Amino acid sequence: MQFTNSAQELTYERLQGYLNSSPFKQTVQANQEKPYFDLIYQNTTLIELRVLPWETHPYPNMELAIVRASSCVAVGCGPELALLRFLLDENRKMRFGAFQTDEAGTVFFANRILGGEHMDPTELEVCLLSVGAISTRYSDIIIDKFDGQRALNATPTSKL
Repeated sequence: MQFTNSAQELTYERLQGYLNSSPFKQTVQANQEKPYFDLIYQNTTLIELRVLPWETHPYPNMELAIVRASSCVAVGCGPELALLRFLLDENRKMRFGAFQTDEAGTVFFANRILGGEHMDPTELEVCLLSVGAISTRYSDIIIDKFDGQRALNATPTSKL
């Protein structure tokens, strides 16, 4: 596996160690070619974890990386103006993470944390649990209001 910088590699190794001893350990699948993991939250929601280099940041002499957790909430329900307005209103209420959409009408929920040597295991766990819980809860709400389909077993493929 090739990494962009040493912070991305360290973050990947620390994330892998956490996942292998976490409540998710039975469902974790690692991508063999890229620094990605998939896991299942409460047997219902797929969460994709990506370890990404953070190249444009305010610290010019540092190599940084982030962990991005995302889940596909619903497919085929937008991008209608009413849906976009609803998601923006809900984003204002979120403590962690935000809803996102793509041009195909897929709704995602994503959250990010800073990786590297200072990556906090509690912050990582909150990131994963919030993405899982919010995606699970809002899947029914969004489908009921805006049609679409449950994203169960769907893998986020958007470049968001």
